[in-house]
Parts: sequence; C-alpha cells; structure tokens
Amino acid sequence: MAAPKSATGISIYAELLPNIRQVSVGAALPSPSDATTSAEVVDEGRRLRISHQGCYEVVDLPATVTTSAAPAVPKAAGSELGWRLPVSTAEAGALRSAPESQAVPWSSVDLKAGSPISCRGCGSGFVQRGQVKAWQDLPSENWAEMMEFWHCHKPHDHSSPEDEGLANRGYGANSTITARPGIGFVDITLFMLSESDCNNLLFSSSSSGASFSTSAQAMEDELSTKYVHVLCRGCSAEVGLYSQSALSVTLFKWQVSCKTIAPSRNPSAPECLASTLLTAISRSGYAKSVVAPHASDGLDVPARALHLWVLNSNVVYTCSALQGKTAAMKILYRDISVDEGNKLVDSVTSDVQEINLPTSVVEAAREALKSSTILIPERERSLKGWSAGLLQRWSLEI
Repeated sequence: MAAPKSATGISIYAELLPNIRQVSVGAALPSPSDATTSAEVVDEGRRLRISHQGCYEVVDLPATVTTSAAPAVPKAAGSELGWRLPVSTAEAGALRSAPESQAVPWSSVDLKAGSPISCRGCGSGFVQRGQVKAWQDLPSENWAEMMEFWHCHKPHDHSSPEDEGLANRGYGANSTITARPGIGFVDITLFMLSESDCNNLLFSSSSSGASFSTSAQAMEDELSTKYVHVLCRGCSAEVGLYSQSALSVTLFKWQVSCKTIAPSRNPSAPECLASTLLTAISRSGYAKSVVAPHASDGLDVPARALHLWVLNSNVVYTCSALQGKTAAMKILYRDISVDEGNKLVDSVTSDVQEINLPTSVVEAAREALKSSTILIPERERSLKGWSAGLLQRWSLEI
C-alpha cells in the first residue's frame, strides 16, 4: 500500500510526541536519496522542507521545533527518511502544563435550549424548535453500579430503614433513566428523547424489515428484540434506536444536525467512536476493545468486528496529504469475527471491553483506519498481525 504522494512524489508525516517533547518525522521519496536530497526547518520552526532531485515538499509541523535542529540526510539512506526534532523551548513548557483534551462532541452545555434536530441526510425535522426545553448530560454507563456499591459499603448503619428504599428512589443498580417530555438527555454518541417529542420517524424490527409509525407497533412485531431501529421517514436512513428498557428514542449524533451555542461542525461516526474509546479507557483502564455490530442488525453475511488496541490516545499529526493539524488516536487494529470477539470479551482473564454500534459505523471506522494507514511511514504500518492507523478525535481548533 503506497503512501499518497503529491505532484513532487514526496510524502511527509509528522507526529507530535508530547511526553518527550519531540516531533517525529517520516518521509518517503520517489527514488533513493542522493546528493540532491536535503531537509531543513523553515518559517521559524513551524514547517519542514524536503528537496529531492529538483523537487521539494513543505509540510506544517504539529508543533514549533527548534530552528537549530537541522535534519541531516544520511548517505545511502534509501527512499525512507526519518528524524526526531526537539520542540522549541517556549512550546515545550505549554506541553508540560496542558492536560489531555477529552472533548465530547455536542455535550449539553454546547447545545442551544430549544434547538431543533433534523436528519443530516435529507433535512427532515425530528424535533421541532422549542420542543426540548433543556439539555442534560447522562451519567456514565456504570453510574447505577457505583451508587449501589457506595450504598452497600458506606460507613454507617447498613440496617437503616432509609436504605431499604434506595432502589425505589432511583439509586439502585436496577434503576433506569427514562426519557421525559421536554428534556433532551445527552450521551457521548447520542441524544435520548421522549418519543412524544419526535416527528418524522419510523420504527422497525430487524428481522421483518417492516416499518411502523410508533415504537409500540414495532415491538409487537418483534417482542424479543431488545432494540428497535429508528429510521428517517424522509430518506429511510437509520438514525437511531428505540430502547425498550429506557422507553426512549436515541438519535445518533453522527446522523443528525442541531443548533449549538458556538459555531460547530457536525461530528462524524469515527469521531464519536474515538470519544467512546476515550471514555471507556478512563473508566476501565483497558486499552483494548472489540467494536462489533449490534446483535439486532440483520445481516445476510457473517458480521465482522474490529479488535482495537489504543497505543496513544492523544496524537497531533500533520502530513503532506492533508491540510492543517489533526487530533487523533493512534491505534493498532485487526479484523476478527464476532465469535472471536465474544471469546475475547468473555474470557476470565479478559482485558478487552466490548462496544456495540450499528454495522454502518463499524464499517466507517474500518475504512477510516485503513485510509489513515497509508499516511503513516511504511515501516510503522504493521506489528505482528496488527495494522497501525489513526482515528480522528473530536476537538476544537488545535
């Protein structure tokens, strides 16, 4: 798999290594380096220029480097070059003090009260302006489990009559957050809404393929299905799920548009997956995940899952094939069967967490990773059956 080259035939990839305050640079030339090949730091440390046989390529660096760092080209280096450039003293101080960004796309504080929600594909309105009076962030997925643990182990009398009603008051692990009319709950990847607040949606079970105007009709069609697929009435795209346990419509952020307080671009499916991975790592400490299609997705062919291993959750890189800096996660990935994924997750010694998403999102993530692999220097693209890739993170301007 050849790296994308410009008209000059030279490709450059530069990645910030904040922990050691260096910028790693890899370059691929159309032919082996010779006496005409040179590299120099220009624009006061902000860019790198590589020349070869009368052509040159310039790339912005992900951080300003020391201007005295003159990257030498070794003799007989071949067509693959690499350097480590020290970050400038001024910028190195900022790297030490800056916490890792864990921005989540469209959190509750980003959304305008009363914002409408529409289909990103065809513009059909799902939630009318003013229908949702307030936005609230949902707690993490293990909130109920932690509340149960706290109430079981709190340091006072466990036999207090007060404790007996905790589960009934919503603090037990058996409690569920349900949708409320006029309130929009916000999760990492979705909006949770009352069905009464929504319009222009169809509900479908995966097995029959038939669609209905209400979730109740769809559940009657397939009582054993945990989730009911939510479709746009205008273009038939799958835009969410209906949860029977939470009695709510959940709309995927990557399928809809809404109004934000500050100007904001629409998050993509891979960016939502990256936010999910970051949250899962902070919660469990596990760097490995199996990303598999929802069990309710009806597929004519055996489903494939992605086995992901996050090497670096906070990468900033630039390359000659793209404009500007990109925030990403550096990931090792491989294709596996769903059965293999289940065995990894269910193992007694498992260090793998499971993430279930629609089939289309798993495919989008797979394609995003594959297309990013060719940006990375060839010698770094694989490791013992794994491929290396970059999953773009949601972030504000870098």
